[in-house]
Amino acid sequence: MIKVALIVMVLIAIASIQAKSVRLAVIYLSILSLASSFVYVFLGAPDVAIAEAVIGVTLSTVLYLVAIKKYRVFRVYYYVNIDNPELLPQAHLRRDLIEKYMDSYLRDSEIEVELINTKEAREIIEREYDYDAIIVHDNSGIHLYGDTTNYRYEGLVNYLEENEIKGVEFVSINDKESVYET
Repeated sequence: MIKVALIVMVLIAIASIQAKSVRLAVIYLSILSLASSFVYVFLGAPDVAIAEAVIGVTLSTVLYLVAIKKYRVFRVYYYVNIDNPELLPQAHLRRDLIEKYMDSYLRDSEIEVELINTKEAREIIEREYDYDAIIVHDNSGIHLYGDTTNYRYEGLVNYLEENEIKGVEFVSINDKESVYET
């Protein structure tokens, strides 16, 4: 019986490593901890089994889920500065398209896009707000600003380039000379 339980534990551990979803991995790890508690009971160590059940199943699972929930948002400020009112409907369509692609890229990582429409200029947002990216849509086009040390921003830029989103200029905030356009 113990050998079967240990084999099942190995399979659960492999499943938790191979899980595509972080939440699913946390659930697998909880099951693994619960299975190890049962093994401790069979081995005659009920005190260790209780400690494993309390710490492994309950406490660590809650801590993992709280940590996952805390870092689930990719905050993007969207600043529109278009003088020509005839261009506004097109600007809204472009905004929706970019939001769709950002959401598509970040959904695999279980991260939600928080797109904030703002009237603040980019410089003010950089200085006073917590952000992952800033989009400035003006008469000259769309400019996506971000820090290339943020791996999510860099991945987003690569994803937008791979999907050939035209008319977007990518600007690195930490290196002003790194400007390129698709």
